[in-house]
Formats: sequence, structure tokens, C-alpha cells
Amino acid sequence: MINALLGDIIQVQDGQLLLRCGFIEFDIAVSNQTASRLSNLKGEQKQNVRILTVLVHREDSMSLYGFFDADERQAFLQLQTVSGIGAKQAMKILGGISVRHLVEALDGGNLQLLGSIPGIGPKTAQKMILALRNVLVLEEDISKAKDAKSTKTSPWSDIIQALVDMGYERRLVEQQIEKIIEKEASQLEKLSHHDSEELLFRSAIKALG
Repeated sequence: MINALLGDIIQVQDGQLLLRCGFIEFDIAVSNQTASRLSNLKGEQKQNVRILTVLVHREDSMSLYGFFDADERQAFLQLQTVSGIGAKQAMKILGGISVRHLVEALDGGNLQLLGSIPGIGPKTAQKMILALRNVLVLEEDISKAKDAKSTKTSPWSDIIQALVDMGYERRLVEQQIEKIIEKEASQLEKLSHHDSEELLFRSAIKALG
């Protein structure tokens, strides 16, 4: 699979990007959103541009689709899991709404907004909500969630490491510590750090079995 192409922008027009990589010039289909962002690049910004890609095979053709960022590419792939939506329609949808607004509309069940996107009728909008609600997650939101989790458990890194050294999986340990912190929040506030560590350690051992 071609994950990405790095090259110079030759032309962006009508949903098509011409990207020169060495001695090869690629014709890449892009959404209106991506086309707009690429068109705003000036001078040297148009050189060594990284475009994420998806190569779509059909019986009689191959098409290369390009994306400015990972969120748009993931949305493109997920949209095609909805019955009746193919690559071209997925790209048309992404051209009519930003990925963040798409995610918000799906998670909020906003039929009116989804139905206003070119190429989407009420039935397709309903199918999209049923299939993709709480499925699409932006990279930025994932990073924020990881940072929040890390901040919550970082004071207890010694306990986490001790449990990992005992053979428990780090991911499960962190999940249990986080749950215990939330459950015993009022109790932990009354204890010293040392006593809190003992409480967390005993509770985690019990929860992890």
C-alpha cells in the first residue's frame, strides 16, 4: 500500500492534485477541503509536501485518493463502511464538511446537518449515524485523552511499575488505577501519599486478580 507521497505541487484544480515526485507525476483525487488548503500554500510551501494516500482498486481501474491529514483519511475509509457509500461519494461528503463538524454531526445525531451535505439524503444520513456514531475519533481528541489519562495516573507511576514488574499488563494496570482513583477520590484526599499508595496497591491487586 502507498501510505503517502512526498513531492512538489504542480496543480490543484477541480478536486484533482498533480504531485511531482522525482521523475513521476501523480494524478490524485482530493476533497474540496484538502484542495482549498493546498491552494493556500505559497512558494516553497508547495515543495516537499506530504500527501497521505489510499489506492482504490476496481475491476476496470485504479484511483489514488489524497488527504491533507490522518483524520480526513480515516473518515474517508470509515465512510465507505456505510452501505451505499463508495470512494467517490465519500470524497464528495468530505468536500462538503470538515471532519470535525462531520464527527460532531454523527455523534450528535444531527440529521438536518448531515442531510444538507451534497450527495447525502435523509436515508443515507440515518445510515451514517447508525454506523459511525462514536466511531470516528479525531487524532487531536485521542492525544488529549491520552494526556489526561497520563496526568491522572502519573503521581502513581511507582505503583504502576511495581504491578507491571509483578507480571500484570501495563494497560490493564493503568485502567484499574484510574478506576480506583475515581472511586476512592474522597478517601485518597484524606490520606498521605504513602497511605494512598498502599490503598491503591491493595485495591489494584484485588481488582487485577
